[in-house]
Amino acid sequence: MPHTDKELGDNYRTVHPIVLESSEECIEPSEPRARWWSGGVASTSVACFVAPIDLVKSHMQTQVTKKGMVETAAKVIRLRGFMGFYDGFSATALRQMTCTNIRFGIYEAGRYAEPIRDNHFAKLALAGFAGAVGSICGIPTDLINVRMQNDMKESEAERRNYRHVFDALIRIPREEGWRAFYAGGTAAALKASVGTCGQLALYDIVKTELSETFDMEDGFVLHFDSSLISSIFSSIISHPFDVLKTLMMNARPGEFRSVFHACHYMMRFGILSPFRGLAPTMLRKGPATISLFIIYEQLRLRFGYVED
Repeated sequence: MPHTDKELGDNYRTVHPIVLESSEECIEPSEPRARWWSGGVASTSVACFVAPIDLVKSHMQTQVTKKGMVETAAKVIRLRGFMGFYDGFSATALRQMTCTNIRFGIYEAGRYAEPIRDNHFAKLALAGFAGAVGSICGIPTDLINVRMQNDMKESEAERRNYRHVFDALIRIPREEGWRAFYAGGTAAALKASVGTCGQLALYDIVKTELSETFDMEDGFVLHFDSSLISSIFSSIISHPFDVLKTLMMNARPGEFRSVFHACHYMMRFGILSPFRGLAPTMLRKGPATISLFIIYEQLRLRFGYVED
């Protein structure tokens, strides 16, 4: 029995589903881009959980007598109780909403530019620049955080006793001058620049390579694997700068004559001195980076926008 034109058309479409009824090209939608506030919200959320580990790391970096992580944590509990692990948290939260938000914002805005999009070295350079700019804005709150974390170790007469971050923002320039806000600024900028390369850029690069090599979807598994790999490298390469920054920020006026003097003091425990506190850093950095990017990516996918 001869087939009607309609039957032939239906059969052809059934057997050959790739034929389009329109000659227009199918254009895949662009991936959602993160909002300007996504980095700050994600990092502040993570800081709520990792603040105790961050405080222990800071104590290990500034201690005069060498102590392990467990012993240092026990000392914090003995001095201030469990709430002592959150000393300086107001400065931490303000720093995340400013410094970290700026780093994410600059990198997110630049990574889509044509010369950068497919160039890994350009992404690393952009991340280094974003880290340096964000650090310049965040050094004062970083300094306040370090001081508030370590204040419990001082004698009653030498404690600074900042009530919160805004109290410190008023008292430091009045008591020490405005330049005191940037004590350890060089080390902080280097640490932020190197750390951002190892965190944001490396995460982006690893995510791209995993997605293309293993055909992974833009979802939880890809975000988890990429953030885990980037956290390991970021922790190792940026930790010496973090130790140096902590020492200089916690120092009394005139305690270190220069960055080189602080470097010499940093080596007081031998060749591995620049990695004092690496264990709590890795313990903190891994879960923190994974949580940070998972939250950030979820904010991007659920609340982001598509560029026209």
